[in-house]
Amino acid sequence: MGNICKKCVSDKSIISLKLDKNGICQFCKIHEEMEKEYPLNENSFSNLLKICEKIKLDGKKKKYDCIVGVSGGKDSSYLLYLVKKKLNLRPLAVHYDNGFDSDASVSNILKVCEKLDIDLETKVADWEKFKSITKAFFKAGVSDPDTPTDVGIFKTMYEIAYKENINYVFNGHSFRTEGIEPLDWTYMDGLYVKDINKKFGEGNLKNFDNFVLSDLIKYNFLRGIKTILPLNYIKYEEKEVIETLQKNFDWVNYGGHHYESLLTKFVVSYYLPNKFGIDRRRTGLSALVRSGQIQRSKALEILERPPILNDENELKNYILDKLDLNGDEFDKIMKMQNRNFRNFQTYYKYFKHFKIFANLFYKLGVIPKILYLRYFGDKT
Repeated sequence: MGNICKKCVSDKSIISLKLDKNGICQFCKIHEEMEKEYPLNENSFSNLLKICEKIKLDGKKKKYDCIVGVSGGKDSSYLLYLVKKKLNLRPLAVHYDNGFDSDASVSNILKVCEKLDIDLETKVADWEKFKSITKAFFKAGVSDPDTPTDVGIFKTMYEIAYKENINYVFNGHSFRTEGIEPLDWTYMDGLYVKDINKKFGEGNLKNFDNFVLSDLIKYNFLRGIKTILPLNYIKYEEKEVIETLQKNFDWVNYGGHHYESLLTKFVVSYYLPNKFGIDRRRTGLSALVRSGQIQRSKALEILERPPILNDENELKNYILDKLDLNGDEFDKIMKMQNRNFRNFQTYYKYFKHFKIFANLFYKLGVIPKILYLRYFGDKT
């Protein structure tokens, strides 16, 4: 059957890759399901506006009617612009500062919020605790040491939404440009964080912004806070987005996908390729191929060249110094057995027994379809 999907560029670096008899992977099929959910046609934007009318009605007597998580990256920056200027909502921008923001990302956040007249609330992570947990993820030898950041972002947005009595959290993910990240590459789960901290960390998680099952019940089921993905309703192309941001906000391009975070820049451009043979550009390029924004041959040509990292040694030394990891410790990490979430305690083993309930929650709008499909839509 081969080692690479015949439609996109997903390959066997994804351990869970499944190719059907025609050589098509499960991620292409998830994309097809998402296209059915969010078709791009003359009604797409009108459908988004209808959702926003309900959001405006629900937030009529509140200072803010939605939360928008911001990182300084192009997706979240453009999302702020879309929400305020095109959808006429009253967002509160929320940023999670994990101590690894690049200068460009901080500048972008401030400029976009100021020019759009949007209030910004920043949650600064407890540095010593965040450092300890992130260091533990590296010492565990897993492929997603930026998971503590993702968990912290998620918890912070819902925590602030709950505090401000806001029922809608906007996410800047687009399945047509970002794709579906394989679970074997990146996995987010509060129990996963707990187990890695228990085995490789120091101390408890008291001061860490973890997101556990009780949070899901509190925020999503009891309060009914919903996640909205507006970029799925519009034609979203990188070149036009960057031109819009630079023209309106003097937005600074930071040089690579997710490079707005120095930690993630290090993970995707150095740690993953060298330790796991993982190139996370593959998911985004696959998405662009599926949505017709790039030719498959062009995507393969791009992947033949490693991620650009002009400041490799400087960045590596910076990250290790921040995490209090010496060279010998890091060399040991790079040589140790590769692991991922399947080697630890997680909620995943429970999730797979509750597919029928997850499907119901998706249909009720409690969880986004992309999340449901990421966990349960991997069958060919």
